[in-house]
Amino acid sequence: MKKIFVLVVLQVVAALTMVQAQTDSTMVTAENSEIKKGFIPIPVLYYTPDTRLGFGAAVIGYMQLKSKTDDTYTRLSTARLLVDYTLNKQTDQQLEWNIFTREEKYFLRGELRHRKYVDRFYGIGNESLVANDEKYEYELVNARLGALKKTGKHTFAGLDVQLTNYYNIELHDGEESGTSILLTEQVPGYKGGYNGGVGAVFLYDSRDNVAFASSGIFLEAAAYSYGSILGGDFDYSNYSLNFSKYHALKPNHVLGSNTFININNGETPLYRMATAGGDRILRGYARNRFIDQNFAGTQVEYRFPVYKRFGMTTFAGLGDVFDKPSDVSFSTLKYSVGGGIRYALNQEQKLNIRADIGYGREGTNFYIVIGEAF
Repeated sequence: MKKIFVLVVLQVVAALTMVQAQTDSTMVTAENSEIKKGFIPIPVLYYTPDTRLGFGAAVIGYMQLKSKTDDTYTRLSTARLLVDYTLNKQTDQQLEWNIFTREEKYFLRGELRHRKYVDRFYGIGNESLVANDEKYEYELVNARLGALKKTGKHTFAGLDVQLTNYYNIELHDGEESGTSILLTEQVPGYKGGYNGGVGAVFLYDSRDNVAFASSGIFLEAAAYSYGSILGGDFDYSNYSLNFSKYHALKPNHVLGSNTFININNGETPLYRMATAGGDRILRGYARNRFIDQNFAGTQVEYRFPVYKRFGMTTFAGLGDVFDKPSDVSFSTLKYSVGGGIRYALNQEQKLNIRADIGYGREGTNFYIVIGEAF
């Protein structure tokens, strides 16, 4: 574990050195009466328990459009193009965007992605064991397209379409069990398949900065229907609630809280089941260590500056996966505590790269990614 930690720290230092050189010499910005815009080309270097070390390249573009009626600008719009490879022989090519039109009349977001991934399965529910660890490989192509219209002060509503095809599935026997639980239990999605759905989304967003908020509220409520509506192979519904609130304790010192609920009903495929862990919430656990139909969790995070572009954070959270509410108990409830380092790729727009260390019931996990957890 110490060797891994040292490796991560060395890689972070190397990455930040390269990022500083890139942003100081090649970042392009333009500002006039109509638009603020720029882009940041950066080398990508990260670590998660699911990928081990990953490296590649990314370009982050950003812009703010000026109002036609006054001197204000929209909040930050971003687009990111990413290509990477991991030591677990995973590849990822991704284009994602979050764009506010002028006057923030519309909020457009989406993703185009191809991914080749080696993942892990331990079983479903809180009784799953580390010893049941088995690998499975798959590829996916994904398109997500969302368009939300401003309906009031800070509020948006609209539709979101998600289309994903999982293919080239390869199952591996678990080292302890000598067989594949995915195969013997025929977990939905173990053969792959097409997942298509459409959702209704309501958004309330009063954050002062969407990349690194110091005040305001973010609330997203969504209901999706997957299956025959778009010709999908799996019939199920999904309901989610994501709520965050931010308080500025003093300049650049922020206390944030986040609650996330993910509920599925029906034949939910393996790849879309609720998870406890990952780089967003309960960071003390690998993303797929615990999965089930549903998840509910909450976390708090304190963010503060340290020196120039560097900042730090501490965080703590509670949550759990479950099939039905009666499955949740104090004996299985997951906790996570930890801290991290922040480095500002762009100080004005507050675009950060973060390195987090989370501790949970089963030990410690590391994450190095672009952007805040919430």
